Amino acid sequence: MKNELFTVVSLSAVLLLSQPALAQQSASNGMMKAMQSGMNQMMSMKMTGDPDHDFAMMLKMHHQSAVDMSEMEIRQGKNAQVKALAGKIKTANQAEIKELTQFISSHKPQTASSKLGQDAMKIMHSGKHSMNGNMDHDYASMMAQHHQQGIDMANAFLKEGKTEKMKMMARKVIQNQTKEVAELKKMEAQIVSR
Repeated sequence: MKNELFTVVSLSAVLLLSQPALAQQSASNGMMKAMQSGMNQMMSMKMTGDPDHDFAMMLKMHHQSAVDMSEMEIRQGKNAQVKALAGKIKTANQAEIKELTQFISSHKPQTASSKLGQDAMKIMHSGKHSMNGNMDHDYASMMAQHHQQGIDMANAFLKEGKTEKMKMMARKVIQNQTKEVAELKKMEAQIVSR
């Protein structure tokens, strides 16, 4: 009887102590789903062949994915630095989404045969991240990969882009997200070592 009671108490303690880890893993899986959803939307997008229009549409979807991931980190993360960066990323991406929406609605796609869409799909399937079930670590790792893909997509666009407005947006993405990738990787390494 004592052994059975000890076993029940031990199992209950293990389950109780493992719940935060399971919640963290569930949150990380939700973030992965948000990132995958954005990629799926981009892959199913009909390309016009106009590099400026296609870049704007893809970047808008890409930014929305970053907003969704950042909202999860802000709600469920524990690390104040990571949450602060997530807030900064969310705000910047929301502002750019508005600019992209305005561009898309005012820019009539030109007939062209841009390969940007094909290049972007290759980029979206590149990169890697490491997940360990810690929400803050996993956000930093996934967002660093996500940003790198955005940087690579912006660089690919600059080879074909026509409008100065979208070229400026691409350069802004490269500049800002390169800095954020460095911050995210530093945070990821610090969280792993704790």
